[in-house]
Amino acid sequence: MNVTLAAAGSASSPALSDAAMRRVFDSPVEDRLATALTTIAEAAPTRTAVARNAGTDKPTAIDYGTLAARLVDLEQQLDEARPIGVVARTDQVESLIVLTAACSRQHVPLAILADDAADSGHELDDWLSVDDTLSIPFTAAGSMPRGEFATVAPTIWVATSGTSGPPKIVDHSWESLLAAARLSSQWHSLTWLLVYDAKRWAGIQVWVQAMLTGGCVVVPASRDPDVVARAVVDRQVTVLPATPTLMRRLLTSADPAVLATCQLERITLGGEAVDGPLLDQIKKTFPNAGVSHVYATTELGEVFRVRDGLPGFPAHWLTKPLPGGARLFTRRDGELLVQLSRDTAEVATGDLVEQRGDRFEFVGRRSDVIVVGGAKVYPKRVEEVVRGVPGIAEARVHSVASPITGELVAVDVVVSPGFSPDDVRSGMLTHCRHELESHAVPRIVTFVEQIATTPAGKVPRR
Repeated sequence: MNVTLAAAGSASSPALSDAAMRRVFDSPVEDRLATALTTIAEAAPTRTAVARNAGTDKPTAIDYGTLAARLVDLEQQLDEARPIGVVARTDQVESLIVLTAACSRQHVPLAILADDAADSGHELDDWLSVDDTLSIPFTAAGSMPRGEFATVAPTIWVATSGTSGPPKIVDHSWESLLAAARLSSQWHSLTWLLVYDAKRWAGIQVWVQAMLTGGCVVVPASRDPDVVARAVVDRQVTVLPATPTLMRRLLTSADPAVLATCQLERITLGGEAVDGPLLDQIKKTFPNAGVSHVYATTELGEVFRVRDGLPGFPAHWLTKPLPGGARLFTRRDGELLVQLSRDTAEVATGDLVEQRGDRFEFVGRRSDVIVVGGAKVYPKRVEEVVRGVPGIAEARVHSVASPITGELVAVDVVVSPGFSPDDVRSGMLTHCRHELESHAVPRIVTFVEQIATTPAGKVPRR
């Protein structure tokens, strides 16, 4: 099927009626995404669902009517082929949305594998691969009997971010996938920026939330800060979900004059620990936006979100039931444990926390700790100190192997315009020697144009 996109236009339109949204919310959970697409298409077929190539002079958009039409066609193909499962090989978010909605309503297991997790799908050899053409190759081999096809429990497989090693495949039910979706009227008809990978947990949460509530997903042409800022302004984005790394890059590198015209209402940070200076900088730049940071993993889903403008989470949350029923605990070494309910076991998250006054703050991941001559160094702490040096826009702390101490602390630095690298190096080392233990002071300093990030928008440590 050829993909034809309408010219980009305004994503705004009258909010859907209460009756229309009730039809969505009252549908079975596995039908909910497909029901939302068809219901919204009936009420507002020309409403923009996805705006692609945003932040450039040639944006494109696709409306709900087009998504609904593709959904009908794809569901018919699935009914005829009756595959035992489908692997998403799509590049365009609108194709992924249609494929996910069709598979869920037709009770076809779906694997959404990010590009770097493709080799992890060796157990899916009998599943059909579907690309942006949304064409299902009909084959009798590997198909289900019609009765079983109609009753199989729909599941969705998602790859982890790979922050702590090769990506793993996690099996989710539709209840767990939609558990964090906000369905109240205040979330209807919003415009969401998608800078996350659309095939990873955080990205899936963005476009599922937007489609369930009649919103618009804005996909910038790249993660370049100026492109992202222009996309936010041009498409009148109201909700910006991002990792702290991507948000910090936007604030330090995008044109301040463009940022000043953004009309953001909500900013949600996730995927990495967020520090106080970044929260303060966000509030200063976007004073009218509500800011929250979410703790979630591909395996557990959303565990909690913090809205008080402070890093970490309140200490009194420990051991007490949180909204949704989860409980937090810590090991003696500070590793955070999560118990989703009283009937489930505690799960070791790999994230390390430290109590500071009446809060627990994240100090890093266990796998990120650098060991210098037997002494532990937390990269996040070193980065916070380095970013406090005038002339440093961004920094990444990581390890380098050493035959003497085992590892050394290294730092990649992006210098702010108008500053000399030599002066920045001198000032940084002096500041670090004053603020850090000697083993934590960076021994290797590299000046770079931009800090490398993973496909998930996070900073790689190894």
